[in-house]
Amino acid sequence: MWTAFALVVAVAISLLLGHAVRTATVGVMAAGRHPETLPPVPPTSWRVIVGGGALAFGGAAALLIATASSEARGAAPEPLTVVNSRGPVWLIALDGFDPATYEQLEGSLPNLRAALNGRRFALAAQDTSDPARAWTTIATGVPPDRHGVHAIETRRVPGLRGAVAGDTRFGRLLGAASDVVRLTRPSIVSSEQRKAKTIWEVAEDAGLRTAVINWWATWPAPSKGGIVVTDRAVLRLEHGGALDAEIGPLDVYDSLSTLWPTIRANARAAATAAFPDGNDPHSAAILRRSAELDASIVGMAQSLSTRSVDLFVVYLPGLDIAQSALLGPTAGALSTSAMAARVDALRAYYPFVDRILRPLIEWREYHKVTIVTQPGRVQTSTGGLFAVAYERAAPSSSRSPLDIAPTILAALGLPLSRELVGQPMPFSFMPQAFRFVGSYGSPSVATTPRTGKPLDQEMIDRLRSLGYVK
Repeated sequence: MWTAFALVVAVAISLLLGHAVRTATVGVMAAGRHPETLPPVPPTSWRVIVGGGALAFGGAAALLIATASSEARGAAPEPLTVVNSRGPVWLIALDGFDPATYEQLEGSLPNLRAALNGRRFALAAQDTSDPARAWTTIATGVPPDRHGVHAIETRRVPGLRGAVAGDTRFGRLLGAASDVVRLTRPSIVSSEQRKAKTIWEVAEDAGLRTAVINWWATWPAPSKGGIVVTDRAVLRLEHGGALDAEIGPLDVYDSLSTLWPTIRANARAAATAAFPDGNDPHSAAILRRSAELDASIVGMAQSLSTRSVDLFVVYLPGLDIAQSALLGPTAGALSTSAMAARVDALRAYYPFVDRILRPLIEWREYHKVTIVTQPGRVQTSTGGLFAVAYERAAPSSSRSPLDIAPTILAALGLPLSRELVGQPMPFSFMPQAFRFVGSYGSPSVATTPRTGKPLDQEMIDRLRSLGYVK
């Protein structure tokens, strides 16, 4: 009944707008010529208005029914039961990671070596030119046409929830034109655009405790459930003030805001010590910026790692940011020696990542620490890696990035959705048989209270400075 009422109101607004446009059109025509030269204006027909309104109502209702999900029509998702969990499971994601460079530097990377030299799988190449799309694919286990995240940058209609798709050339051109006339405004992808649940959302539905830090398309944070430190959390901690759903629950923000000055100071000191100016101040500044961000994220992870969770997820973008800045499109004009110097500078970042990851990778008796890597925003993807730390076995064959989500969910003792595209990888701790459900349902849209100043423009400026958006 409420849905029908809303459709009636929408139809009434449409009819009133049509009447206003008709009246204004007649007025403009009358102002531009003598009244006797005006064409006859037919009187308003109530039959036509009522018929048009009924047709609009019927069409809107039919479209709503045709596009509504089964869960929206009242079908509850199947209950999820945890059986023989191998958790807690930690998932550490490294963007911009090059397997060939790692193999060359392996001897100087003891922590990464412990994590990657056991049983690991090479991941088939996927399109990683847009990290929001690529990492949402990994987190949901379904391709972009099903999870709905296609690009970092989107456009929103002021006053309406959701975004306007524009990941094609024509879509971007149309979006730019609509920005000019103020119909839309640039925005950054959010969790509201996701049409599939992530591994941490599925785990929360089953009653497991979860924490995710700095993953793409996690803002706005949910009002209840697990810990979500979104991709806008660093901005909020830097600006302070009331939350605009950057971190949830609220007590996590209180804890992190208290620790943030120390976390930031330690991260800046570590970055400065690792990358002094030396002979190439420009490259050193790029590396320090990336290192400070990565170290800050690890600092937040350490402060939250003492909490009891079943799934702990952390995303580190520093390698990708440094790689894009040092070796991106503008690097093509450099001389051979200058390019070689930048490659050497980027190689120096791997030992830094190895050092800061030690507290997260170090051996824990009951933890399963997993590592997933992707090559970052490169023109030709070389694929990534997925491994379990301290899992003593020979490297294995290639798998799809879509296999990561079902592997994590199966390790947590959860049933697998038949909507997942991939299959679990055969690690020693995996269950012998897998359980299945038809669907995990749609993501929740409930968010934390948004009383603080929105950081939309600040987020766009931050991502532009890091090379993510133009």
